Amino acid sequence: MPDFSQDADYMQNLERSLRTATQGKTVHRRHFLQLLSALGVGAGSLTFSSSANAQQNELVVANWGGDALPAHRDILAAEYVKRYPGSRVAFDTTGPTPGKIKAMVESGSIAWDVADRNLLSALELGRQGLLEKVDESVVDLNAVPSQFRTEWGVGSYFFSFVITYDSAQFGAAPPRTWKDFWDIQNFKGKRALRNNVEGVLESALLADGVERDKLYPLDVDRGLEKVRAIKKDTIFYSNTSEAQQLLRSGEVSVGSLWNTRAQGVKEDTKGRVDYHFNEGILLIAAWNVLKGTKNAKDAWRWVALSQDPALQVALLTRLGWGPINPAANKLVPAELQEQNPGSPENLARQVAVDAEWYARNYFEVQNRYLDVLAS
Repeated sequence: MPDFSQDADYMQNLERSLRTATQGKTVHRRHFLQLLSALGVGAGSLTFSSSANAQQNELVVANWGGDALPAHRDILAAEYVKRYPGSRVAFDTTGPTPGKIKAMVESGSIAWDVADRNLLSALELGRQGLLEKVDESVVDLNAVPSQFRTEWGVGSYFFSFVITYDSAQFGAAPPRTWKDFWDIQNFKGKRALRNNVEGVLESALLADGVERDKLYPLDVDRGLEKVRAIKKDTIFYSNTSEAQQLLRSGEVSVGSLWNTRAQGVKEDTKGRVDYHFNEGILLIAAWNVLKGTKNAKDAWRWVALSQDPALQVALLTRLGWGPINPAANKLVPAELQEQNPGSPENLARQVAVDAEWYARNYFEVQNRYLDVLAS
């Protein structure tokens, strides 16, 4: 699909279209997203279609932007429009947070069909009646191990929070554990942690000496106290693109990043910023289909497409997402196993997040975490 976003005349025409369409008129949500996308405003969508002139069904996919957008667009969306002629895929990159999903579903104003979230979200939001149950007539449940699926979501890939560091500041002795990460005296510099509690408490408790097999149920008080200990030396980021820039610029010396974004900044800096999977916090991504969407069937087709072993390996190659379909394992090139969070070696070094624990406790614990950051 041609990229017209840098064409001045095209952009001016779109801007005029947006102004005309919104002056006291009701605008179809998908058309609105497309216009915002091209203008680079707010919703941050991009549209991918198989035919610019045909009458098309549009699927709106919500993801987290950054490196995820071109990966989803070039691999999944490109294949989707081939398999389903006349289809159209639009992306909203503003981030599918639980609050946004809840607000959309409860108001009946559903702007997204399927959201790139995780197994925790599938449990938490599904039990609240905010997600569609998996359509087993479309999605092959056997393509994903039973521990990586729920009634409302099927695992799509592995990803991890990993210790990501500036080798220019640490040389041959970088932080190797979360205990090192929390050690401001011996590993100097600013830290970067996400302002979402998931993965942070595990890191903090490991830093405080809790054994990996004894993390759950999480000792929330102990973990939050450990966060307080490095709060003044930490930048709490809201999105991983921000964290990547903090490391690129040298403003922070070490951060907790998704391995996908760590790999991206490693490539951008020619290896100056590096990472490893030791004590990584492993998560299971899962597509969530919003309750009440008119395009549920298309959304489940998207989910089924994402189970394709070859496409999962392509996403690993492109971005570092670990294939979750066991059939993909034999397709992973040996040279990619080092950056594969789901490889046997890397799985053995990591801690898997307990989605069930978070499904029961996330809301309360997240609020307590934000209180710590604000205090």
